[in-house]
Amino acid sequence: MLVYILSVLILTAMLVAVIETRILRIKHYSLKAELPGKEGKQKRIALVSDLHCTGFGKNNDRLIKKISGLQPDFLIVAGDVINGRPEDIGYAREFFEGIKEAGIKAYYFYGNHEQKLSLISDDELVRYSDEISKYVTVINNDSVIVDELIELKGLLIPLKMYRDKFSNISAYFKAGEYVDKFNANDRYHILIAHDPTFAELYTELRPDLMIGGHLHGGIIRIPFVGGLISPRHRIFPKRTKGMYDIDGSKLLVTSGVGWHALPFRFCNDPEICLITINT
Repeated sequence: MLVYILSVLILTAMLVAVIETRILRIKHYSLKAELPGKEGKQKRIALVSDLHCTGFGKNNDRLIKKISGLQPDFLIVAGDVINGRPEDIGYAREFFEGIKEAGIKAYYFYGNHEQKLSLISDDELVRYSDEISKYVTVINNDSVIVDELIELKGLLIPLKMYRDKFSNISAYFKAGEYVDKFNANDRYHILIAHDPTFAELYTELRPDLMIGGHLHGGIIRIPFVGGLISPRHRIFPKRTKGMYDIDGSKLLVTSGVGWHALPFRFCNDPEICLITINT
């Protein structure tokens, strides 16, 4: 009898976990920007990450409608739209074409799975970039002045940092070697770095807000504890989902909207973030 009850509970939990991958939640964040002379203004920024070729309706129309319904000033796509295969270019094209047709201005930053195209050949990554740039602004190790209030920078970390041991990271990483620091000016500075694990190092660039994904919220979330496992297969990794304060900067980690390998999440709905910045 006990075995039967346990089996039912396990199967129920698995079913709930699979169903949960199809739900799209909106997570709201509100931040204050101290910009003298520009008081009383507001920016609405939508954020999605880690799609991993997941589909929400035909050509992701359900996801695109959700984003459009938020009426954002622009969208940040923080990496891992694809799974690192040449054939994924069709998925990315359809998604970004839909975003453009919806009239949403978007900025796209690569995650480790986009970078994996370069392991096949440099030509594959170039082909991908050339095609996607028709629909979206790509900001890898670049700086973009969005408008009078917002400046974006991308920090593309080497692939080896996603799989190397923590003890080796500081030996070859210095943030300033990859992208210049933000200038002390009158804009709100947003740094996009797909893997938030090294956020303490990213603060060297003096961002107001850092944005990351990659950790998928820990895949399984335990109430009052947090994410269970990281892509590096570490148990109870820190900062897998939500807003954090780090050395004078804010860090927003999104759990993303998709999954990789298995369609499985638990207590961890796919999320679109809406960041409202008030001056």
